[in-house]
Amino acid sequence: MYDLIGLIGVISYLGAYLGSQLFGLRTSDLRYFVLNLLGPVCILVSLSNHFNLASFVNQCMWFLITLGGWWRASRRRALPAPESGS
Repeated sequence: MYDLIGLIGVISYLGAYLGSQLFGLRTSDLRYFVLNLLGPVCILVSLSNHFNLASFVNQCMWFLITLGGWWRASRRRALPAPESGS
């Protein structure tokens, strides 16, 4: 079961990457963020069965970086557009 959950995480990572490289999925797209958050969450669950420190650190950092990107993108969308001066 833990291996299956880990594989779902890997598929999520690869899906986000494949989508951005071949299918025009924008990094600001909510689907991109969901896939990039699902990946480390699933792999962290799988690591609870067979712990690996290097993989744990990698997954935690990937999760935090993705949250930071989501936060930054959501702030950009929330900010009003600057007025153009004449």
